[in-house]
Amino acid sequence: MKAFIFIVFFGTSSLFAHNLEHTISHQKAVVIKYKFSQEGDFSYQDYEIYAPQSDIPFQVGRTNANSEIVFIPDTKGKYKIKTFSQDGHGKIIEMDIEDILSKKTSNESSLVSLLKPLFGIMILLAVFGFLYFIKRKKIEKN
Repeated sequence: MKAFIFIVFFGTSSLFAHNLEHTISHQKAVVIKYKFSQEGDFSYQDYEIYAPQSDIPFQVGRTNANSEIVFIPDTKGKYKIKTFSQDGHGKIIEMDIEDILSKKTSNESSLVSLLKPLFGIMILLAVFGFLYFIKRKKIEKN
């Protein structure tokens, strides 16, 4: 019985090892929209965003279906945005972010991830406690 309880308590901790969590927040973001002066859109084209005084990209990706890049800067200064397509079109933009956009929301998912295993353990304890008392009453009657 002790081995079973040991396995239940320490075996359930690995169940949440691959739990992918997410946080949804509503913040002000920088949106850059690209368009050609004539026809054609610039959707799904590559871009790189460089933070001030950094040689490593802050963000990389592709423009969305509306030819937009959306990012939330985390420091003040000049950001460099490089966009380029496979056919050679592209542009380099430098923009100065003067304000730190709205403060980041707190990450509540870490608290939730701690409560899930605790809740599971409490359920297991309740079930085994209930079974223990039922079995104990049967033994006392005999």
